[in-house]
Parts: sequence; structure tokens; C-alpha cells
Amino acid sequence: MSTQNLSSVAVHVIGQYNEAGKTLVSAYRTGAHRVLGGVASRFTRVQKATDFLASRLDIDTSRVVNVMDRVAAASTNGIEAVAGRAAQIESPVVTSVMNTVTTLNLPIATLSAQLADKVAEGAKAIEVRVSGTTPAKVVRTVKAKAKTVRRAVRKAV
Repeated sequence: MSTQNLSSVAVHVIGQYNEAGKTLVSAYRTGAHRVLGGVASRFTRVQKATDFLASRLDIDTSRVVNVMDRVAAASTNGIEAVAGRAAQIESPVVTSVMNTVTTLNLPIATLSAQLADKVAEGAKAIEVRVSGTTPAKVVRTVKAKAKTVRRAVRKAV
């Protein structure tokens, strides 16, 4: 049924934004640890303070991730509950209205899902940049025809 398609797109969007949020939190944590590590290496007297800040950073970011997971789970459960209830409706008029609403909203929901995918990709790119590692690149093999290249040679005057 088309209602299930709309709900699956909505659940996908929630999952992608949740993943993007957690990725950004991870990038924040990595960047902050790099800063704290740099400060600790330059100033040995502040080692205790940077260790304390690093531990608080880990605790607080893990709490943020837990809250994000709870919100995503609650949202997903709500969407699935509404979709389940909608599937139980047997009235032909209500089913027709729901199908019409779904048909009108599905392109927008699909666009929203594509946007969520791009946001998640961007968040991963930020995380890779902050961590200082290079992402694994997809290698493509391209076959090209051999061409003879002629270059103009300038003659000295």
C-alpha cells in the first residue's frame, strides 16, 4: 500500500538525520580531542585540566548521542504506529483520501529523503576532514581510445 511507502520514506529520513547528527557529534568530539591534545603537548602544567575536559567531553557527547537515538526511536515508533493504524482502516472513502494524500506527498517525501542522504554524506565528509584521515575513494577504470597528440613546437627566432 502507498501509505507504507510514505512511512518507510519518513523512517528513512529520520534515520539519515539521526546518523548525520551522530556523525557531527563524533566530528566535534574528534576535533575537541585534537585541540586538547595540542594544548596538553605544549603546556605540561595543564595536563590535569585537559584530561578532565577530555573525560567530560566524552561523557557529554555520549549523552547527546543517547538523546538523539531516543528521539529517533520515538519518532520511528510513532510513524510506524500511525501507518499500522492507517492500514487497518477499511472505509473506501477514507482509504481513497489517504491514497490521494500519499500520492501528493510522496514526491516531496522522496525529495526530503534525497536531501537527508546528502546531509548524511556531508556530515561524513566533515568527520573525515576533522579526523585528518583520507576517505576510501572508489577507483574507476576508464578505457579510452589511444589518440595521437601533436604539439606545436616553437622555433627559436
